[in-house]
Amino acid sequence: MIKDTDYWVPVLRTRHWKQSSEAGLVLTALKIEHEVERIEGRWVIVVPADSAVRARAELGEYAEEIRQPPVGILPMPELSTGWRGVGVYVAVLLAVALLARQHAYGYDWLGLGRIDSVRILDGEWWRTVTALTLHVDFSHLAGNVVFGAFFGLYVGRYLGAGVGWAAIIGGGALGNALNVLIQPGRHLAIGASTAVFAALGLLAAYTWRRGFLKNTPWRMRIAPIVAGIGLLAFTGTGSGVEGDNVDILAHLTGFIAGFGIGAALAAVEIPGEPDTQRLWGGISVVVLALAWITALGMA
Repeated sequence: MIKDTDYWVPVLRTRHWKQSSEAGLVLTALKIEHEVERIEGRWVIVVPADSAVRARAELGEYAEEIRQPPVGILPMPELSTGWRGVGVYVAVLLAVALLARQHAYGYDWLGLGRIDSVRILDGEWWRTVTALTLHVDFSHLAGNVVFGAFFGLYVGRYLGAGVGWAAIIGGGALGNALNVLIQPGRHLAIGASTAVFAALGLLAAYTWRRGFLKNTPWRMRIAPIVAGIGLLAFTGTGSGVEGDNVDILAHLTGFIAGFGIGAALAAVEIPGEPDTQRLWGGISVVVLALAWITALGMA
């Protein structure tokens, strides 16, 4: 029983000890005298009668405050460090570049693996994958290594190394396929840049649709999309000088494909279990290997 009910007035009744404890901390911080008692299965907070109005007002404001959604950028959970996937990516590009340059095992790696719209439309699907690992020269290779490692690092962190790089390869291959369907006449191309821009589009869509910026002003919410388009325009359109062989359309289709995949992945729960991530990583390696085995077998 509450003693001296003319002096002590109840301002909160709750069945939850945690709620009463938090309310007690609020009153303590405001230096409002109070006591907590257990009455008929409920926690009751009482204060002196002359403090009751203020105590109820302060507890009401506190309750309203904790009901409000958090303001600002929500933390993005990271499923891995991202470095393992980057290491495999760089190793694959360097290995294929070395093999192609030396015409290893007597194969014309460039001719067998490049994008050839006529051959792809005739059924040589593997070229949409193998072309992602081929480059014209060192500067072409270096640019894709740097940008691909940068974007791929964050894709690997947020989606995991296995799922993330499977999505990047899928986006790159899909981007190449879309490019082939759009290009007029016979189109030849090589380079990992389609996959690089798929990673960029994936990041833009995933951070936007996942809602990590949902409690921010609308300008900030669309920032990932604007940043992605800006980077696409800045790094994906070439220098504009004569002789520049940048495949602008492939960059755009890669970005679009990655954006679609990122939006789809944002709608599901990404598995963080190591075994599942390793499975998807293994699938990615198998797809790359199968594509090249098929391509070399055609020789």
